[in-house]
Amino acid sequence: MSRPARRALTVADLLANPTVSFALKAVILAWEQRDPVDAARDAHLLADVFAHRADEAVSWIG
Repeated sequence: MSRPARRALTVADLLANPTVSFALKAVILAWEQRDPVDAARDAHLLADVFAHRADEAVSWIG
C-alpha cells in the first residue's frame, strides 16, 4: 500500500510551527516578498555553505 503524497509546506505552516527557530522565521518574513526564484536560489546557496561548515565542524569526530 502506497502512502498518499505529502503536501508541500507553506510559509504559513512554518511561521505557525513552534519548533521552527526564530532565526528562520525572521528570514522567512524578510524574504517572503522577494522573487521566489531568487529566494530559492539564495536559500540553496546558504544551505550548501552551512552544510559544508557543519561537515567541517564534525569531521574531527570520525
